[in-house]
Amino acid sequence: MASKLLGLSIAAITVAALLLMVGSGVAVGQVVASATGSGQIRVSGDLRTFTFNAKTDNSGVTSGQTQGFNRNAGVRWHGTLNCLNVIGNVATMSGVVTDISPVTPPNFVVGSNIVFQVIDNGEGSKAPPDLISLTFFLGVGPPPGCTGFGVFATIPIENGNVKVH
Repeated sequence: MASKLLGLSIAAITVAALLLMVGSGVAVGQVVASATGSGQIRVSGDLRTFTFNAKTDNSGVTSGQTQGFNRNAGVRWHGTLNCLNVIGNVATMSGVVTDISPVTPPNFVVGSNIVFQVIDNGEGSKAPPDLISLTFFLGVGPPPGCTGFGVFATIPIENGNVKVH
């Protein structure tokens, strides 16, 4: 009987805590920053395509994916994102390469750290194009994070869009 009362008491306290959190406007796992996009760019005449999505929740956990394809070099890669820094309309992201083909050591390998940045310049035909940086492959090692880099997204996005929130 005592163990049933203890179990009911714990359940009641848990429900009360959840109701207080919902009532206070604090949602568990609420997204506080996000960046998404896809498109193509030209680098020295070479066509490159990209796509990415990243979000950070109110507990500070960032998750996301990114991939790119350098059509001239025939290099495809995929990565997971674990850092997102949003300041205004600028999002800087970093993560780790999870797949790349062909492998080109030392930096273009699975496990390499990556960092890139986008700038959301708004929507509509009168808005200037959104911008993206190259994806920098930093080699295997401690993660670089995604703060303190300044603004380095300077390549206009063609046939695509990014959204930063």
